[in-house]
Amino acid sequence: MKIALVGNPNVGKSTVFNVLTGSNQQVGNWAGKTVERKSGMIKRDQQTIEMIDLPGTYSLTAYSQEEIITREYILRENPDVVMAMVDASNIERNLYLVLQILELAPRVVIGLNMVDLAESSGITVHTVELAKALNVPVVEIVAAKGKGIESFLTEAIRVGMLPQDPLQSKVPYLVEIESKVQAMEKLLANNTWATKYPLRWLALKRLERDPEIGQEWKSSTPKPVKGKDKDACCDVGDGASYELQKTIELPGEELLKKYEEEGWNKDHFEMAFADAKYQYISQILPKIRTHINPSKPTWTDVIDRWTLSPIWGYPIMFAVLALVFWGSFVASAPLGGAISQGMAWMAELIVRLLQWGHAPEFVQSLIRDGIFAGVGAVLAFVPQIAIFFAFFSLMQDSGYLARAAFLGDRFMQLMGLHGKSFFSLVSGFGCNVPGIMATRTLEDPKDRLITMLINPLIPCVPRLGVMSAVVAAFFPGSRGTVIMLSLLTLSMFLVMVSALFLRRVVKQTQRSAFVMELPLYHIPTLRNVLLPTWQKTYSFLRRAWTFILVASIVVWVLSSYPQGVPMNATWAGTMGGWLSFIGAPLGFDWRIMVAIVFGFTAKETTLSTLGILYGVAANASQSIAQAMTGAMTPLNAYTFLVVYMLYIPCLASVVTTYKESGSLGWTSFGVAYNLILSFIMGWIVFHGGLALGFH
Repeated sequence: MKIALVGNPNVGKSTVFNVLTGSNQQVGNWAGKTVERKSGMIKRDQQTIEMIDLPGTYSLTAYSQEEIITREYILRENPDVVMAMVDASNIERNLYLVLQILELAPRVVIGLNMVDLAESSGITVHTVELAKALNVPVVEIVAAKGKGIESFLTEAIRVGMLPQDPLQSKVPYLVEIESKVQAMEKLLANNTWATKYPLRWLALKRLERDPEIGQEWKSSTPKPVKGKDKDACCDVGDGASYELQKTIELPGEELLKKYEEEGWNKDHFEMAFADAKYQYISQILPKIRTHINPSKPTWTDVIDRWTLSPIWGYPIMFAVLALVFWGSFVASAPLGGAISQGMAWMAELIVRLLQWGHAPEFVQSLIRDGIFAGVGAVLAFVPQIAIFFAFFSLMQDSGYLARAAFLGDRFMQLMGLHGKSFFSLVSGFGCNVPGIMATRTLEDPKDRLITMLINPLIPCVPRLGVMSAVVAAFFPGSRGTVIMLSLLTLSMFLVMVSALFLRRVVKQTQRSAFVMELPLYHIPTLRNVLLPTWQKTYSFLRRAWTFILVASIVVWVLSSYPQGVPMNATWAGTMGGWLSFIGAPLGFDWRIMVAIVFGFTAKETTLSTLGILYGVAANASQSIAQAMTGAMTPLNAYTFLVVYMLYIPCLASVVTTYKESGSLGWTSFGVAYNLILSFIMGWIVFHGGLALGFH
C-alpha cells in the first residue's frame, strides 16, 4: 500500500511521519528539484506500507516547487490513500487544500491536529460535523504528544482497502460556472483520461487550460543503496524521476474558445473556482467550529507582542542567539574536555598494548600521533555541535524560529535578499551543508543561488570551534570575547557586501514579497528535538570517521616521511615550502599553509593537521592552540583567523552547492570568490596591523 501524507506547512506532518516510520526513513531530493523528499516503510498486520511525506503546501496550483511536487505525485503515483493533515486552530485556511485534494484523490482521511492548542484558544472543532460536511473520515490527533497517530494510520489503511471509492461532497459553484463545468464534463466523459482521474477534477483543469492534462508519464524510481546511511543533514540523493511519453490533446478546445469570447479565460476560471471553495468553507464553518470569545488574545498573541515588537523583538532575538552560542561554546566545554581526556587515555592504552605486542614504532606513532591526535581533536567538538542543533530544533519546534526569520527580513532586505534567507544563514552557524540545503525554502531561484553562495561566509560550528581554541590561546580573558565579536562582525559585514555584489552578478529580476506563516507557540517535544539533533550529530560523526580519519593518516604520512629528518624537510614541509610564497605576504609559515590546504576536505581537519604538524599528541585542542603561540604572534594569529573563517568551504559544502544549484560554473565561482576574498582580507588585516604598530 502507498500512502501520501499531505498538509500545509507547520501543520505537524513531520512529527506524524517520524512517529510512524521511526528510523526506517530515506531522505533525499525529488528528481530535478531542490525540495527534500522523505519516504518511510511501515509494517502493520503483515502489510508493508510505503509512506511519502510530501512537501508542505497551501494549494495544488502548479506554481511553487512544493505545489508542483505534491500534485505531480498524487497524479502520477496514484497513492492508495491520502492522509491530509489539518491544523484545528487554523482550520479555515487548511480546508482550502483539503477541498483541492478531495477533487483529485477519491480516498482521503483527515487528521485534525493541534486540537489541544485550538481548545486552549477557545476553538472547538466538531469532528462529526466536519466528517459529514466533507463525507470523509476525520481523526483527532495531538501529534506533539503522540495521541491519535496510530488511529489516524489505522483509518487510512481501512479506507485504502475499501472495494470501491467512497462518494465525496462536491463544492457548489455558481449556476453560471456549474453549467460550464458540466458542459466540459460531457465532452470528457468518454475520454480515456476520465477513467484515470475524477471527471469533475478533469473538467476543472481543462477549463483552467492546465498543461499537465493530457500528458502521459513513465516513472523510474532508483533502487535504494543497501547499507548506506541516509540522514536529513548531508544526504542529497534523488527520488523518483519521470519521463514524458506522449501528449494527448483532450476534447473541448472549441468550447474553451467560446468561453474566452465570453470573457472566461483560464485565469478567470481559476479565480472563480478558488472563490467558490472559500465561500463553501465559510458556509460550513459555523457548523463545524465554535469559537468562544474570539477577541480574547491567545498566549501566542501575548508572546508575539514582545517577540515581534519593533522595540523588544530584536533584543530578545539577540538574547536567544546569545544563549544558543553560550550553550554551544561555554556549557559544552567540560564535555569536550572530558572527550579529549578520554581519547588521550585510550590512545595511551592502545599504544601500551602495541608495545607489549612489540608492534613496529611507526604503527605506534600512527595510532598515537596520527589517528588519535587527528580524530581525537575533532571529537572534542561533538558536544558543541550537538548542543547547537538541539537549540536549533528547540527554536524550530516551539515556533520561535519563524519569528526570528520575520525579524531578520528587514536585514535581509538591506542585502537584497528574502526574509527566508535568514533560515539558511542561521543554519550555517551549525553546519554550512544544512545551511545551503535550507535555501530550498526560497521560491525565487536567484534568491536561492545568492543565499547559497554567501552561506560559506558564515562560520560553522567546526570553524567556530577552531577559532575559539586559537582565540583562547592568543587572546585570553575578556580580550578573547572582543576578538570573537570582531570576527563575527566582519563575517556579517562581508555577507552583506557580498550579497549586494552578487545581486549584480546574478542579475536578479523582480523579487517576491516575504510571505510566511507564523505558527502558534507550543511546548517542544523531546522526540522533535532529540531526533533531528541525533541525525545531524551522527552525520558529523560519520564524516569524522571518514574524511578526518583519512586526512589524519595522510597528514601523518606526509609529516613523518622521509623518516629521521626535521619536520620542515618532510613531504608536508616540502609542500608547505611550495605554498610559502602565498602565505608569506600574510605572515604564515609552512605549517599554516598545509593546514589550510587540508582544511578543504573538512574544516574539522584543520586542528588535527595542526596538532600533527606541531607535534602535539592525542591531547585537547587547547594544547594544539597553545603550541601555536610559540610560532606565531597575536597579529599572525588574528590574520589566520580571518583567512580561516572566510576561505573556501569544506568539500561537503562544495558538493552540496553543486547538487543544490545544479551548476558547476556557479559552484566554481563560489569557491574562487571565497578563496580570493579570504586572502585579500587577510592581507589587509596583516599589513594594516603592522602599519598601526601591532605585533
